[in-house]
Amino acid sequence: MVHVRTTKGFMITIRNFEMPDIRRVAEIEEQTSLDGDAGMYLDLYEGWPEGFLVAEKGGEIIAFEVVVLTPEGEGRIFALAVDSRYRGRGVGRALLKAAFSTLRRRKIGYVVLEVRVSNQIAQRLYRSMGFFEIGFIPLYYKDGEGAMVMRKVL
Repeated sequence: MVHVRTTKGFMITIRNFEMPDIRRVAEIEEQTSLDGDAGMYLDLYEGWPEGFLVAEKGGEIIAFEVVVLTPEGEGRIFALAVDSRYRGRGVGRALLKAAFSTLRRRKIGYVVLEVRVSNQIAQRLYRSMGFFEIGFIPLYYKDGEGAMVMRKVL
């Protein structure tokens, strides 16, 4: 557990996911354009618990992030979602920084992610943190939207 002041001056706590958190994670996921579900997130948690983080404000989970390790030895931001009431306050950026630290401790040199082509806000965030576009996957999401693939050197 770590207390963090975001780049926007917002105080949050970042900690590892715990099983009772899944209900709130599912609620936040439903607000977003992610294609996950509680079962999938629990499977990923079992695969690498260290990669599942939540951000809290006043004891309430306001965001989550799931990072996985790829067979190629890269980190992958599988999911990042912030409750709509807390967007624009640096919470996503703080979670990404926490993930980068976790990956560096594991001696991982790169991190990749997929982001909706229409999600310009997320793309700006990722670019501001050193990600660059390396590809495109058509029809990536369940609704048929394509994904931009981005990568960052850690």
